[in-house]
Amino acid sequence: MHFCTHWHDWFYQEPNVAVDPAGAAARRRKPRDRRRSPPAPATSTPQRISAEELAEALRPHLLSPKRMWALGYPLEIEPNSSKAVVYINPPPRPRPFKSFDVNAPEFVPSGSHSDSGRGSWGSTPRSESDEEADAVEHLCVRCDKMFRMTRDGEYVFEDSCVYHWGRISSDSRHTCCDAPFGSRGCSTARFHVWSGTKPGMNGPLEGYVRARSPRGGIYAIDTEMCYTTAGLELASIAVIAADGRLVYRSLVKPSFPVVDHNTRFSGIRPRDLARATKTLRDVQNDILGFIGNDTILIGHALENDLRALKLLHGAVVDTCALYPHSRGFPLRRSLRALSQELLGRSVQRSSSGHSPLEDARAALDLVLLKVHEERAQQVLTNPLPILQPYDPLICAA
Repeated sequence: MHFCTHWHDWFYQEPNVAVDPAGAAARRRKPRDRRRSPPAPATSTPQRISAEELAEALRPHLLSPKRMWALGYPLEIEPNSSKAVVYINPPPRPRPFKSFDVNAPEFVPSGSHSDSGRGSWGSTPRSESDEEADAVEHLCVRCDKMFRMTRDGEYVFEDSCVYHWGRISSDSRHTCCDAPFGSRGCSTARFHVWSGTKPGMNGPLEGYVRARSPRGGIYAIDTEMCYTTAGLELASIAVIAADGRLVYRSLVKPSFPVVDHNTRFSGIRPRDLARATKTLRDVQNDILGFIGNDTILIGHALENDLRALKLLHGAVVDTCALYPHSRGFPLRRSLRALSQELLGRSVQRSSSGHSPLEDARAALDLVLLKVHEERAQQVLTNPLPILQPYDPLICAA
């Protein structure tokens, strides 16, 4: 199999570190052999094709507006506006049964027909306290516990968050500590956190931008985010071109106070944001310098990246949709699992967090792999016509 010789295609190869005494003696007798290391095992970096061919091959995989809406992409609320709406499906993960607390305060109905007692999404029951009356109730995305914040971003009650950071395995155990599903969390954080959105309709959301003129091109994007008092906010971004070149990379200073840097997954540390100089508006201006309204954007769960960037865009290819979960939507396969299975490449393994550059390249290579598979299948199902012998009479006619 032919592999592209672009420098980043060899980035994932590992050196041969096996020790063989006899082989070492042979190498001492033949110094040239030491420079001739065997090639690394193929980790499937798909062969590059021209940008024009790739754009044409990706057109059938562009998400429709209806599909984007179902996946939680931000959509323009009206033409030429900076406002967006987002529809969020309820999380697919199961929730453990919680026993009744005999010491819980007595529930007093608030008089609202839409209030369930637990508190509606984004609202809070009436209270005698002025501070609590101005509070908004959120669901912690880590421990599934409701907590309350004032509209100024202050916690009404400071309550630590006890949670499991790992996924639920096929045998209903937490991958972080192997404890059974529903057990007490193995990690503790100082504060509860929320994503900035709620299940169902969200909007109108302010501050969104979109490209207004065509520029062409194909780019893969990945971002990392941290938790602030306003939810998840952009903290880092990487953009690469279709040939694997790094086009743009930057740290981003959040607009609101940071509650949790989410370092385990984002790789962002306090010292990183301390040296960040660009704001979200700066990053928006930068990327709109090379992204047009016809530019194809590639990513994994790209709706999260576009929401963090506050970017409205209609030409997207999402590897979540390209490689759907065997049990169907809304379940999704992780980028880590797809990369390991299809590319033979380990990503998101570092204990120091994810790399947006590595994740963007993995998403791009997954798309290239799909394109090459489809092109190979097309050649098999539509073979070239058999060439006929040259006939001067036919050719002259």
